[in-house]
Amino acid sequence: MFTDAQTHRQRNQSSEVPTRERPHRTADSSCPGLYLRVTKNGVKTFALKYWSPILAKTVTLVLGQHDDITLNDAKRKVGDHRKEIARDEDPRARKRAERRKAANAEELSFDQLADRYIAEYAKPNKDSWRNDEHYLKRPRAAWGRLPAATVTDDMAAELLDEIAETAPVSANRTQSVLHKMFSWAKQPGRKLVQTNPLADLDRRGGKEQSRDRVLTDHEVRTLWWGLDHPDLPADREVALALKTILTTMVRPYQAALMERAELIGIDSEDAQYSMPRHRVKKRREVIVPLSDLAVEVIKEAISDDDQTVVFPSKFSDGDVPVARASLSQALAGKKNGKKVGDNTEDRTGIRQFLGMEHFTAHDLRRTAATIARRAGAPRPEVKALLDHLNGAVTDVYDKYDMLKEKRQVVNLLASELRRIVGDGPVVADAPDSSVAA
Repeated sequence: MFTDAQTHRQRNQSSEVPTRERPHRTADSSCPGLYLRVTKNGVKTFALKYWSPILAKTVTLVLGQHDDITLNDAKRKVGDHRKEIARDEDPRARKRAERRKAANAEELSFDQLADRYIAEYAKPNKDSWRNDEHYLKRPRAAWGRLPAATVTDDMAAELLDEIAETAPVSANRTQSVLHKMFSWAKQPGRKLVQTNPLADLDRRGGKEQSRDRVLTDHEVRTLWWGLDHPDLPADREVALALKTILTTMVRPYQAALMERAELIGIDSEDAQYSMPRHRVKKRREVIVPLSDLAVEVIKEAISDDDQTVVFPSKFSDGDVPVARASLSQALAGKKNGKKVGDNTEDRTGIRQFLGMEHFTAHDLRRTAATIARRAGAPRPEVKALLDHLNGAVTDVYDKYDMLKEKRQVVNLLASELRRIVGDGPVVADAPDSSVAA
C-alpha cells in the first residue's frame, strides 16, 4: 500500500533519486487493481488493472500522471470504473471510442457532414430530400470547409438573418434543415458533433403567414389560355404540367414526375393516375381519377410513343421528367441570370408575362379545390382527392379508397373549369404585348 504522503515525498525527491534501470510498479492493497507505474525515465502514472468483460482478458487503463492527480483522485476513478465493469461495460473501450469520436468531429468538415446527412438520413427517409439539398447551399457556401463542430449559434444566427433580409420563409426552411441535420449528427452512437448550434435559436425569418391564395375566375381564364400562348416563356411540358395540377389537384411534384406506366385506362371513361408509394406522403399508394379535361391535357403532353414520362425534360430523350423546381422557376422567371456578352440575361416568368399577381404552383391545387367545393363537391370528398389524412387510428384500418366519390369531384371540377375558361381567350384576357416583349 502507498499513501499520499509517500507519493508526495517521492514527488519532491524525484530529482534526487537515481533513475532506475528498469520500470517498476507498486500496488495499493487497499484498492484492488490500482497501482503506481514508474518508467525507466522516472515518469509516474496511476493505472487500473482489471478484467475486461468485453475482451475477456486482463487490461490496463491509465488514470492519470502522478503530477496531475492525487492518490484519492485515483481511488475515486477506480470506484467509478468498477461500477462500469459491474454493468459488463469496459471503461477503456468507452474512453477510446470517445477519443475517436472527438477526433472525427474535429476533422469532419461542414460539407462532409452535409453529405452524410443527405446520404444517410434525408434520402432514405424524405421524399423531399432535394429540398434539404437546396436549403443547405447557403450554409455550405459559408461554412463548407470549416470543421462542423466549430459552427456556433452566433454563426448560424448571422447567416440566417442575412437570408431573412430578402427571403424570410427561406431562412426558416434553412433553419429547420440545419436543426434537423445537427440533431441527427449528435445522436448517441453517432456523435459526429457534440452540440446542436440551432437548438435554442428563435425563428430568424419570423412568424409565417398561412397561405390562402386562390385565383379568381378571371385569373384562371387568363392563366389557362395564357399557357397556350406561342410566346410563353416556358417549355410546353411545364405549361401542361401546370394545367394538370389545376385539373387533378395533385401536388406540383406529383404532376411533374408523372410516368406513362402509372396511367391506367387513359382511353377509357375510368382513366386513373396511380401514384406509387415513394411519391406520396405517408408512403401509400394513391389512385387519382382523371376527368376528360385532365386526359386531354395529359394526352397532349405525350407527343412521342417512345417517351416513358408524361412531362419530359427538353434535355432528355423522353425518359427523364422535368425537374421538380421547374414549375416554380417558370412561374417566377429569373433575375440577374447568366452572362451573355457584356449583358446579364434576365428570363421573364409566366406571371410577369401574363400580368398576374403572385401565385405559386401549389396555389393552383388550392384553387382547384375551392372551385370544386363551390360547384357542390362535399368537403370529405374533396379532402380525399387532396389526399389529406386525419391521422386518426381509424385511418389505419379503413382502406376504402373513395374512388367513386373522387371521380365525382374531378368531373365537377372539369365542368366548372370549362365554364370558367370558355371556348377561347378574349382580347381583354390576352397578355399585354408590352409585357410579353
